[in-house]
Amino acid sequence: MMLETLEGNPEGGAYQFGPFLLDVPRLRLFDRGERVALGPKVVETLLALIEQPGEVVSKNALLDRIWPDEDVNEASLAQNIHVLRREFRKRWGVAAIDTVPGRGYSFSGAVRRVDHVELAPERARYRVSRRLLLRSVAAVAATVLAVVTVTVAIVHAHQSSERTASDRQAARLDAIGRYYWDLRTRTAVARSMRYFTQAIDTDPQDSQGYAGLALANAVTGYQGYGPGSSLVYIARARAFARKAIELDPNSSDAYAVLGATESSRARLQRAIALDPKSAIAREWYGTFLLEHGDIRGSYRELRRASELDPLSVAVVVDLSNAAYLLGRYPEAISYARQALELSPKLEAAYEVLGVAYEQEGEAAEAIDAFRQIAQICPSCRPQAAVLLASAYAKTGRLSRARTMLAMAQAHAHDIATDDLAAALAAVGRRSDALALLKRLHGEYQGYVSTEIAADPRFARLRVVSGVSDRSI
Repeated sequence: MMLETLEGNPEGGAYQFGPFLLDVPRLRLFDRGERVALGPKVVETLLALIEQPGEVVSKNALLDRIWPDEDVNEASLAQNIHVLRREFRKRWGVAAIDTVPGRGYSFSGAVRRVDHVELAPERARYRVSRRLLLRSVAAVAATVLAVVTVTVAIVHAHQSSERTASDRQAARLDAIGRYYWDLRTRTAVARSMRYFTQAIDTDPQDSQGYAGLALANAVTGYQGYGPGSSLVYIARARAFARKAIELDPNSSDAYAVLGATESSRARLQRAIALDPKSAIAREWYGTFLLEHGDIRGSYRELRRASELDPLSVAVVVDLSNAAYLLGRYPEAISYARQALELSPKLEAAYEVLGVAYEQEGEAAEAIDAFRQIAQICPSCRPQAAVLLASAYAKTGRLSRARTMLAMAQAHAHDIATDDLAAALAAVGRRSDALALLKRLHGEYQGYVSTEIAADPRFARLRVVSGVSDRSI
């Protein structure tokens, strides 16, 4: 097997302690050759401590180093320390990190600096949220092709830059970009895009950076995160994916991007064939199967993706949604809670949590989950309002429900159409809801209609209207 070498330099090399080896430039931790699945911020915390073994590193110093541009409190730092201690106890039998009350933290283990070490190369992985496919790929394909040519020209401008000797710095930037990518919030995705761009500026031949930009642009487009047209972001995603493949024909992530944006089973299966252990390829194939009506198959793929990458927030949310559509509501609630433990400000997880609580008859918990959406994301308040409209109606508070519905309809472009249909049905406007669903089915084939056909919120509407699942 080909091995990569870390030569000694001020920013390179590695640290050894106990059974572990910390790859400094790539922020990767290994336990006897096995990669330990930790986010870059967690590894950065560890690095800051083992650089000064036996010395107390203040909390402020750690916060300034690990989150230099963010307003983060000590709870985030404490969570990183908790994760490290948990892994150390499990794999080493000791916590290794001491808390010094009122001062900070200290690493108590013996540490050795290594300037030359060989490691088996790893394939970088990227992950995409389930809501990436909430709008039909088919609906945007034609317009996307019209702007791809312009984007490819931008890509080639990067390619024309002279390759530098900063591969390690690019890998470090890619790792940080992936960390933010996993959080799946509007701010985090935008930040990940900046890091991927910096990686390419550092190394114009960095295929991983291009693949990361493909994923970030795709999510930005489908989620409506960016100020521009969604079609432009999707076009960029495809162009960046093709550039990644040009640089690395075996880029599983890039094929997964093309497979998702083109709704291509063949490309998704190729992504899996290139890297059977790629959580993102499995996840995207799972969403593809959901798009085509195979919810059980989707659930199986997402379970596999979760096993491959248990720290992926997006996979856990996808899995929560699949469990909800299969009628496994307690399981959907459990997965949504897991996602929120990993990323407390994830609107998509609160949505699944709320609708699952609704089906369990836990109205107060559902309302609380939907209110959280408005609190953590001011721009998501119309979406929170339409979800609250359904929840209030089901508890008999029709006046409150209609107020929320009117608020949501005043911002119709900012809410999901299927959620609006559910709210209309909940307040008794079933004919309006049915007409909206039929229009939605005509405009968006695939994923949306499949989800509606399985979503228990529409069961009563179908029965009352005398309409089969397939006709919606």
